[in-house]
Amino acid sequence: MLHNYRDEVWTSERAVLFSPLIKNVLLHRNPHKTGIPIGRILNDTRIIFWDPFKAINPHILIVGPTGSGKTETLLAILRRAHIIYNSTIIFVDVKGDIIKRLIERKIDHVLIDIPDTSLGSLEPYYTSSWLRLYQVFDSIVESYEIDDLRLQGVLFKILKKVYEKKDVPKWEDVFSEISEEEDLNGIIERILREIASLDRRDTGHYKIVKNKINVITLRSLSKEREELLRYAINMIFQDMINMTSRENPDDQVKTFLGLDEAWMLLSRGLSKRIINLMRLARGYGLSVALATQDFRDFGEHWDLIVENIGLLIIMSNPNRNFWREASDFLKINNKLIEDLMILMKRGDAVIRILPDPRPIPISIDIND
Repeated sequence: MLHNYRDEVWTSERAVLFSPLIKNVLLHRNPHKTGIPIGRILNDTRIIFWDPFKAINPHILIVGPTGSGKTETLLAILRRAHIIYNSTIIFVDVKGDIIKRLIERKIDHVLIDIPDTSLGSLEPYYTSSWLRLYQVFDSIVESYEIDDLRLQGVLFKILKKVYEKKDVPKWEDVFSEISEEEDLNGIIERILREIASLDRRDTGHYKIVKNKINVITLRSLSKEREELLRYAINMIFQDMINMTSRENPDDQVKTFLGLDEAWMLLSRGLSKRIINLMRLARGYGLSVALATQDFRDFGEHWDLIVENIGLLIIMSNPNRNFWREASDFLKINNKLIEDLMILMKRGDAVIRILPDPRPIPISIDIND
């Protein structure tokens, strides 16, 4: 069960100190005294909270190597957000790790297992048919890296005809247009048929249940089909923007979108979409929470993504180069890096809560 952190007494200088880093942290003003409990300061009983309603930026990034506890941390934080705020939680689960943990811990959830549950990307989801046409087109071009303008033209022509005939088309309508298209390139047909496999039952769009923990899992998709995975995640991100912009016109965070193993999808093609999602989501009541292995997983735009993060969580890592990269976003020097590598173990992390760049070393309780 989740501990009632609000009833805890915050202690101060009575803690046993064994590092200049910890001494520095004890003088650190507490960023938030209410909100989501993130963890306890190392070798201290004080709890660090993060309040997405008071945060400059509501987005979360968890960075750490395999085995550092980043998946458990992502799950723990978003589950606490659900308990405390009755928020809608949406996990995008690439490998099935999130759903496995929820089942093991008997945590109530809504399962959306793509493609057994249809992605439904053709269906206008909280948007018009005309805008959906462009969303599908852009996602295909970006995910499959279609740079040839002639191929783009053929693709757009097919989709445009489909949406002109039906507001809510099905894949059979797309394939009907393909059979009539004289200028069709085999590449376009192959791509469209592959995407259609995400709607195995063709039963419409998946459903998000408000105020519940929803898990959209892509565990059944081959990780070698990178383009298909990117398309699925592109459309899910677009769906979240559509949904939150329609339902949450204010800037109060009501929905948390968690993406585990982001490195599998974001190293190619999706970093710009992530940046756009984060910038737009701030006004739509959506918090984006990402877990990945390294800062560089986001490609050339990694620094822009980190700059848009309100809560940065850096898990224990024995790699000095990793910490040197982290120093671009944390106020740490070589001496503190050495301290971190000695002090931290699995489940420990250094966090940064904007606008203060000073690091806070914590131990994260993942056993809710």
